[in-house]
Amino acid sequence: MTHDFKDHVSLAPFTTFHIGGPARLFAEIHTEEDLKTAFALARERGLPLLVLGAGSNILVPDDGVDGVVARMLIDGISHIDAGEDELLVAGAGVSWDAVVDAAAARAVYGIENLAGIPGTLGGAVVQNIGAYGAELKDVFEYADVIDSTTGESRRILGSDAAFAYRTSLFKGHRDLVITSVALRLKKRSEPNVAYADLARARESGVPLATPSDIVRAVRDIRTLKFPSGAGEGTAGSFFKNPVISSAQAEELRERFPGMPLFPQEDGRVKVALAWLLDHALSLKGHAEGSVRCYEKQPLVIVAQNGATARDVHAFVDRIAARVLAETGIAIEREVESFGTR
Repeated sequence: MTHDFKDHVSLAPFTTFHIGGPARLFAEIHTEEDLKTAFALARERGLPLLVLGAGSNILVPDDGVDGVVARMLIDGISHIDAGEDELLVAGAGVSWDAVVDAAAARAVYGIENLAGIPGTLGGAVVQNIGAYGAELKDVFEYADVIDSTTGESRRILGSDAAFAYRTSLFKGHRDLVITSVALRLKKRSEPNVAYADLARARESGVPLATPSDIVRAVRDIRTLKFPSGAGEGTAGSFFKNPVISSAQAEELRERFPGMPLFPQEDGRVKVALAWLLDHALSLKGHAEGSVRCYEKQPLVIVAQNGATARDVHAFVDRIAARVLAETGIAIEREVESFGTR
């Protein structure tokens, strides 16, 4: 019902950047019926509908969003026995880390390397989050969605979800709003600790035998790489790691010895952008006004309180221009401008 919607609610408090203007209309979504009411109101007012999760991978414009913003809070976690596997089924509004903890508590494998990533389960699927040698697509079973244009419910299986690096079917089809997700997790598995940071942790004696062990280790590692202090905000890694031709990668490695390269199945090579920003461009800790590349991880853009979206856009545009000029690589943003399509 329309009385559940509030006018001109500031979106900054609902994002990890703490930046942005108001939503024309705003509502919290606890049920599928709430979501359908939001669809109906958006159609009635002739406004776009935008779904907001934890606001951890977005930058809201300074002048806000002229639309209906639906903050996804559908919750609940359940577990279904599937022989050697277990299905974890949860609402799209559940905190991603709560999902990770629920899996670790049952000692099932598959998402422990993704611990500490801010956001909701729905947002994790849209983005196809990945870290420390794991990606969400590897455990995705299905998502239940509602088509905002028809109001119909559908189930999208993994084979139809079009997952790729930091993207999915859902990212390109925002009319498909995720309400719940099922992940297929393993009751028995070899821990995935080959990624460099985890391998170093194991060599130093950190226990990594169980999902809970790995969750603790990954969170400890992430704590060192991402800011958590008051008075500033961030959306984590702002840019995607670029994927370039093998020939271009070899040219860059000749110029920058020691540059980590990760061969891809299609013959191209993924480049560690954080390494380039640090070792090739000396941008670790680089600041302009109230925006900077984080001192411990230059791929992370940090904004002090009082910074605007305009400040952040200008800063990252200059970073991208420097990368292009110095390396020939056109980098892409991972963080989205909320309200634009």
